[in-house]
Amino acid sequence: MRSLVPPERAAGEAIERARRYQGAGCDGIFVPGLADPGAIRDFTAAINLPLNVLVLPRLPRVAELRELGVRRVSSGSALTRAAYAIARRAATEFLTEGRYDAIFETTAPYAELNALYSRT
Repeated sequence: MRSLVPPERAAGEAIERARRYQGAGCDGIFVPGLADPGAIRDFTAAINLPLNVLVLPRLPRVAELRELGVRRVSSGSALTRAAYAIARRAATEFLTEGRYDAIFETTAPYAELNALYSRT
């Protein structure tokens, strides 16, 4: 959905491409720009493949996506870019104002981080 076709044809084109992929043997489909609930519903009704979408600011919540037929939600680079934005803000504040409040606003405690690596 990167404006390769006029907007009014984008959903239909994505469905047709998904059908071609399915015909070639794929067992799932990833449609990164698909965010509108109606378009998602139409897509899942037209394609008999598990659908994966990419998080976007306007994307419905996971529970609604599940009801619409979405089987996987990917964050892509969004989590990393969010972390970099926090780091940039904290570094800028530290280097330009000599303050470090932003560094500790969202800092996770060591115990919480270590728990991410536990085997339990």
